[in-house]
Amino acid sequence: MSNRDVIRIGIVGAGFIGAIHAAGYAHNPRARLTAVADIRPEKAGELAAKYGLKAYPTLDAMLTAEKLDAVDICLPSPYHREAVVKAAAAGLHILVEKPFALNLEDIDAMIAAVEAGGVRLMVAHVCRFMPEYMVAKSLLEEGKLGRPLFFGAWRVSATPGWSWNNWLLDRQQSGGTIMDLQIHDIDLSNWLLGEPQSFYMQEIMTPGRLGPAHVVSNLTYANGAAACLEASHLMPPSYPFTTGYRLVGEEGVVEFMSPRAGEKQVLVYRGDEVTTIDGNRLPAIMAGDPYTEELAHFVDCLLTGAPFRVSPMEARLAVATVLKLVASFSRGTWGANRRPG
Repeated sequence: MSNRDVIRIGIVGAGFIGAIHAAGYAHNPRARLTAVADIRPEKAGELAAKYGLKAYPTLDAMLTAEKLDAVDICLPSPYHREAVVKAAAAGLHILVEKPFALNLEDIDAMIAAVEAGGVRLMVAHVCRFMPEYMVAKSLLEEGKLGRPLFFGAWRVSATPGWSWNNWLLDRQQSGGTIMDLQIHDIDLSNWLLGEPQSFYMQEIMTPGRLGPAHVVSNLTYANGAAACLEASHLMPPSYPFTTGYRLVGEEGVVEFMSPRAGEKQVLVYRGDEVTTIDGNRLPAIMAGDPYTEELAHFVDCLLTGAPFRVSPMEARLAVATVLKLVASFSRGTWGANRRPG
């Protein structure tokens, strides 16, 4: 990285997540968003007009015309590999949306391309930048909960209808509810507890609907801890998007439930004490937005050389865990991790 103090960035994909990322960069004086590429000219044009960008119909066109330091890839998962390989070959650093890919072959090809290009890559697992989960990680690392015993998490919503051509409901493109939605909590579980050793998943689908599902995944870890994770895209439209977790240690418990009203609160239980960490005392994040914080972290790490909070291998482990859970469902039995996935 040069001595310049600003990173020039181009976004690939002007859909829902691309628009969120564009807004996040707008808050950051160390990022200069200059271009957007999307095969839908109207979407690229909308984002370009809003943020004063140049719009391109393809990544190739953007790479040819622009002088960039990094690209932010906000495409459906099956298109990650092609975009990452092209960006790495052009010598650009890369932020790519989760999941890293739908299979390990694509992931390994991307990691190889990044290494060959001498560039850096971060996968956008945004929950690692949400203060309610950062609290759990800090308490665990500080030893305030003792040895971890159990992590339970839930993430449920109505069937998403906002994706382009409803690609999220196509398992061939999204990987289904477990890969698109539950991977957030799978990554968090691995972040807190390590590499899982055994895997079992149950999936319920509404007859005639092959996309949305209700998923329960069970994991065990080498340290003796266990995890039980629930995710759903089958809630009725009136049901609010709801998340939460409970991390149980030998010496304490930390718990979060997304509020239906009021501000966020994390509860910490140790002995006879109950501590409430409200929104004013949760870890400060830029503009109160985890996406903005995630993007700021990406930019700052490029400028300083600091390690990313999410390494490519950690993002690979999240996908490998999903694939082993899906395999356990196909077999109807628990699966064991006999070798690294």
